[in-house]
Formats: sequence, C-alpha cells, structure tokens
Amino acid sequence: HFRYFQTSPKKQILFSALVEENIEMKKKVFTRILSLALAAALLCSLPMFAQAAVSTGSAGGSTRWAYDSSARTLTFTGSGSTGDYRWSSSAAGKCTYMSVLMKSRTVAVKEGITRLGDSFLANGGNSISSVSLPQSLREIGPFAFMETRKLKSITIPAGVRKIDHGAFAQSGIADVYFEGTHAQWDAIDKAPNASFAPGVDGLKNAAIHFLGDTPYPGTPFTDINSHWGREAIKWAYGEKLFSGVSGTEFGPEGRMERGMLVTVLHRLAGEPAPQSACAFTDVPKGRYYEKAVAWAFENDIVSGEGGGRFGPGGKITREQAAKILYSYAVKYGKDVSIRPGALSGFSDQEKISSWAQEAMEWAVSHGVLNGSGGKLNPGGTASRAEVAQIFYNSRALLAYSRAINKYHRNRRDTNSPCGSFLRPGPALCVN
Repeated sequence: HFRYFQTSPKKQILFSALVEENIEMKKKVFTRILSLALAAALLCSLPMFAQAAVSTGSAGGSTRWAYDSSARTLTFTGSGSTGDYRWSSSAAGKCTYMSVLMKSRTVAVKEGITRLGDSFLANGGNSISSVSLPQSLREIGPFAFMETRKLKSITIPAGVRKIDHGAFAQSGIADVYFEGTHAQWDAIDKAPNASFAPGVDGLKNAAIHFLGDTPYPGTPFTDINSHWGREAIKWAYGEKLFSGVSGTEFGPEGRMERGMLVTVLHRLAGEPAPQSACAFTDVPKGRYYEKAVAWAFENDIVSGEGGGRFGPGGKITREQAAKILYSYAVKYGKDVSIRPGALSGFSDQEKISSWAQEAMEWAVSHGVLNGSGGKLNPGGTASRAEVAQIFYNSRALLAYSRAINKYHRNRRDTNSPCGSFLRPGPALCVN
C-alpha cells in the first residue's frame, strides 16, 4: 500500500491524510476508553457504591464472600456454584467485585462449594498468589482463573470432573498438584479450547503432579496428601486406631459411623474383653464392632437408640463424638475439668443439645474440638478425618500410648500399677 501511494504527489497527499485520520481515530478511542475507566472509578467512589467498609456479600446462588482486609484474604462459603461473571450484574455488584478482588492476595474456597462460576477470579485477580480449593469442588467454570499471573501453583481436588474453556488462560501457573491419579486426570472433561490446547496460555506448559499416585509418607494412603487432617490420620493409622477403606485409600471425607467410632475408642483402651455378650439386636455376632459395642455399653460410655437397638451404621455428629469421649474420660479417671466460659466465643453454642452441653464444654476447654469461623457446628456429621483429628487432639489428655496399652493388654491382673481394665488407674495409664 505504501508503494502504491508513492507513485504520484496526489496519492502521497491522500496517504498523509489517511495516516492523520487514523491517528485521530486512535486518539478518540483512547480518550473514550480513558474516560470510561475514570467514570467507573468515580462511580465506585460515590457513597452509594463505596466498598471500603464492605466485608461480606453475595457471591451468587447460595454462596457468599467475605474479605479480611488485614490479611488481604477473600473467602467463599456456602453450597453449590458461585455466580457467573463477577458475581453480580448490578453496578454496585461490579464495583464490589473490582474493589475486593483487586485487593486480594489469598483466596480460600470452603467446603460445600461445587463449582467456580464463569470468570470467577478473572480480570482483577492479578495480585492473587495463593488459592485453596475444597474437596467438594466438581467443576471449574470458563475463564475462572484467567490472567491470575501471580498464581504460580494450584492444588486441584481429585473430585473435579470438568475444567471448562479458558479456565486458566494467561495465568502464571507453573505447577498443578492434582490430588487424584494420572488416570483420573485424563478422565476429566477438559474443553478442547481450554488451557490445555497448544497455543493457548495456561496449563499447557505447567508440570502436573499426581498426588494420588504417591502415598502420604508414613501411610499407604494416596488420598490424603494435601488433606488438612493428614498428620492426624498418619498418627491414628500408626497407632493402629484406624485402618483405610481400601489398601490405598483412607476416605477422609467419608462419614463416621457409630460402630466405627466405638471400635476406635475400644482400640484406644487396649481392646479389653467385654464381660458379657452384646445385648443389642442389631449388632450381629462376629461383626468387627461387636466386642467394642458390648464393652462400651457395659461401661456406660455409649447407650442405644431404644428398642434394643444400637444403630451401628448411624451417623456420628460432633457433639455425639464429644459425649462419647467425655464419658470415656469420666469412666477412666481422666482430666474432666472445664474452663469457665469455654463456649462463649461461639455463635452457635445455643444449638448444642442439653445432654451434650457439659461434654462440649469439656472438649473445647481441652482443645479436643475446635470451631471454625466462630462456630462449633455441634450437629454436623463428623467425617473420618474429623474423628481422627479429635483423637489426635486428645492423645495427651487421654494419655493414649500404644506401648502402654500393649503392655497392659498382656497383663490383666489387678496388681498392675494401672489397675485392671475395668477399674480406673493413675492418670498416666489407659485402662
């Protein structure tokens, strides 16, 4: 084109005019973009849209966000999917999104959330350097982490089944730690034009580490490598209190059942033999929990559900677990002191059942149970990982030692310094 316009003076004049017109057009476009940006900034600074004092809000659907300005942490809670495209379609909502997201350094997505919506952290999450995702997550939506350039690594739960197009486009991720196996990763529905396609920025050059193919050190379990309770699970497995749901899986988020919990407590006590047969009609002879249930019942550690039934397959709530351990501590002469006002810092303390009040006060006083977000969630179903953590937290309080229990399991005489298995001994011993 340039050579064509150089063939005559008239064409040269026309070329110069076109160049000047192009420059003027670019100036107008730039000015327009700048004015819009300034208008948006001014709008967000108006009192009706000001976000300086905002610390929480809706993240779409049944989810919410909360921003901790001191830690510069953005936390998402709730259930289901977060909203698509910046959480909100309103002007105030978009201002909230920009204000909070651009300030954040750390993002924590809590259990219960199953999907990250379209553009979850896109176009504003440039300063985010750390993201934690829940085990409940199943899908990562389109452009969810687009342009998160300071995010260098991410751990993706094994339960994720879909990663949509552009999910990690133009991100800075160099390492992906997938909690599942290589085969599980291959089975994920990854959009063909997503961050995995050649020529698209994102995960195409990232190193994928398959945590599910490697057991956590000290255990045979491949499903706890990045789980919050991995150290407690390792301890519980090493002390032979817990076994896995398979040869390579612990099942940390699996539901803890009544029969399971009583069996773990029976092991902690050294597996003393019950004095009589189990009286419950729904505890079959020969089941793994039969002797444990008989022992716990005759020592007033557990009771049945009524009608001659124990309910070994029933769920265990957090307050029920506290009650059972407290009854064990009372029976065997452990420290059952209670700190005054132990529950005062929890907003849901009124939800504790009357029969579990004292047990919960004891559990919180000694750090057996810890709340989350200012709540104890007493009626929440306890997972296998949570129960392992509870036993781990109480290991000093209940003076549990596999070596002590093994010794006294072989010495059932009443001359033992720890007494018999059915009579409390010194606090050091587990009888």
